[in-house]
Amino acid sequence: MRVAVVLGASHGIGRATALQLRSRGHVTVLSARTRSALEEIAELTGGPDVHVFPGDVTSREFRAELVTHVEKRFGRIDVLVNNAPGPAPGAFDSIEAGDIAPAMERKLVPYVDLIKSVAPLMVRNEFGRIINIVGNIGKEPAPGMFLSGLVNAAVANASKYLAHQYAAHNVTVNCVHPGTIRTQRYDRAVEHLSSTGGVSRSAVEDRLKEAIPMARPGKAEEVAALIGFLASEEASYLTGQQISVDGGQLACV
Repeated sequence: MRVAVVLGASHGIGRATALQLRSRGHVTVLSARTRSALEEIAELTGGPDVHVFPGDVTSREFRAELVTHVEKRFGRIDVLVNNAPGPAPGAFDSIEAGDIAPAMERKLVPYVDLIKSVAPLMVRNEFGRIINIVGNIGKEPAPGMFLSGLVNAAVANASKYLAHQYAAHNVTVNCVHPGTIRTQRYDRAVEHLSSTGGVSRSAVEDRLKEAIPMARPGKAEEVAALIGFLASEEASYLTGQQISVDGGQLACV
């Protein structure tokens, strides 16, 4: 049975991914900051093959403990789903040079560090699926999101490099780029735009839909379905890819 580690598993895309991988028969190790939220998801999936390991992925010590714990318990890690939020919004003119390193520490550094720890286990077993949740903003910049674009582009570039390095060992590395997805983060963004812009929530949502050819935000489950495939045996010849799940938004820009 394959063992999958899912970061940011307490809500949104991470939560949907945890449920997706469990439905596919993976032993799942769920990680996020809040134990109670992880335990709630574990109860939803049922069975003894769901494990929680709460902590802060930006901590180097926690990342080392997570990998050591999973390796000791199961002897392997077959799937790594890197999923962490990026830096706060901010236009270029408001960014200081000192803001760049902390932004990288929130997402790029944890992703790369975990891959560095997990990849040798995958190479040893001649099987691995590394899936980095990134975001369209790393492919196409957006106003007021300078640091997020910078970090996401770096993750995408690193993933391409690592996909080439590990391809001969049946270890794939791919990026999933969610577009506008209805999650808690989406709801907070809509509320923020509504309050700061002095317009109704429905007006904000209508404006967001106008940029999406499918005229709706996506569902976390729709992103998780792709992740489930990328984690599978069937995706063995797919690596180094940057796949957007965005209702056609970026493709039609």
